[in-house]
Formats: sequence, structure tokens, C-alpha cells
Amino acid sequence: MKKGFIVAIDGPVAAGKGTIAPVLSEKLNGFYLYTGAMYRCLALLCIEKKIDVKNREEVVPLLKDIGIRLNGKKVFLNGKDVSERIKERDVARAVPFVALIFEVREEMVNRQRKAAGEMIENWQAVVPEVYNTGLSLKSGPLIVAEGRDVGTTIFPDAELKVFLTANLEIRAERRLKQLHEAGFTGLSLNKILEDVKRRDEQDSEREIDPLPSDPKALGYFIIDNSGLSEEATLNAIINEIKKRDLINDNS
Repeated sequence: MKKGFIVAIDGPVAAGKGTIAPVLSEKLNGFYLYTGAMYRCLALLCIEKKIDVKNREEVVPLLKDIGIRLNGKKVFLNGKDVSERIKERDVARAVPFVALIFEVREEMVNRQRKAAGEMIENWQAVVPEVYNTGLSLKSGPLIVAEGRDVGTTIFPDAELKVFLTANLEIRAERRLKQLHEAGFTGLSLNKILEDVKRRDEQDSEREIDPLPSDPKALGYFIIDNSGLSEEATLNAIINEIKKRDLINDNS
């Protein structure tokens, strides 16, 4: 990999990772890597093929031929744009089960590292020399990668690890809003609250690559954005990047 650096953003469901990470990468003229999209694509493929996501013997063979391509916020499954489809509730409920399978996680981590390597290799052809933001990358190309095990498993040596979190009720409200905006009505806050609790338990209690239970001990910069705006959250991360001398502020 060419010289560059990675900002790893981990956290529980609806903590704001998917909102903050792409905006941060855009502000800093870097690349956005949505690691969870790969698991969601596999879960969607299982749904389409009517495969039991809990059945390892049926799920693992799909890894051989599944085509997943990430292009910023766009996600393609076997050539089809599924960026919006993978956000739907049936996919969200299926994801934790495919993510429990060792062979799946091993394959996805390899693909995620490969994707990051390709982004950095292509950096000079994509990213301009002069930046309009007043911020320039001091340490080479930047990748903002978000997920649940980015800083622990995929890129454990990331120059900055951020753990985004918020209280349970606020995360449930955010998730409900996302679903309503996607056209899903008739869902109650209590039902979504149950979904979020269940996902937290699944992510924290799985044996393979669980969500960090003590992120501070693992070197994460922790942000509880329960009461923070998107701008305030972004500024907190950018200020931390500056403190670590990873970017120049030319403004």
C-alpha cells in the first residue's frame, strides 16, 4: 500500500456512522469505505435465493461467485445498484446471522483490505493536487472506513480510530426516521427500539469480531453524539485528525 492513512469509524447501529463517514471523506478529499455493505449484499443475495441465513452450509458457497463493488455511497451486487435495497428492514435483520459465519468474515475482511489497497493505488488519478476545503492531506491518501470491527480487525493499525455512539432511544429514533424516509410506514418506535436492542446484543455477544465493549482501552477516540449536530461531530473528528498531525490546515 502506498503511504496514506485510515480513519476507522466503529459504533453500534444508528450511531451516525453512515452519515458522518461519507461526509468526512468528502470534506477531506478522501475515499469512503462502507464495510457493512458487503455483509448486507450477502444477506440480500440469501434473501433473493431463499437461502436460510443461519445455515452455514448454504451461505458459504455463495462467496465464490458473489460480485460486490463499492463506489462511494453506491453499492453494486452482481452489477446491480442495491444502495437503497440493502438499507431495508429485512436485510438489516438478516445481516447479523451471515456476519456470525467465520468464512464469511474472513472473506469480507480480505475484500475490504483489497478495496482499500486499490483506492490508495488509484488515489493520484482521482484526487486533485489542490483542495478547495483549505485542508490538505499531509500523510498521503485518506480512507474513511466505517463498520463495527474496522479498528479492531480490518485495520487495527489505523492512524485514528473513532467510536461513535449515542443513547439507545436516540438511535432508535434515528433508525425510525431513516425507515420513514425510505417509505416504510406503520412502524412504531417501540418496535424499532426492540430491533436496535437486539442488534446491539448480537453485535456485542458474537464470538467472532464483536463490537468493542471497552473502546477506550483499545485506543479509540470516543464521541457520544446524542446531543451533537452532524457538524459538531465532524468538527470533533477533524480536530482530532489535526491534533495527530495528519492534515495541513491551509485555510
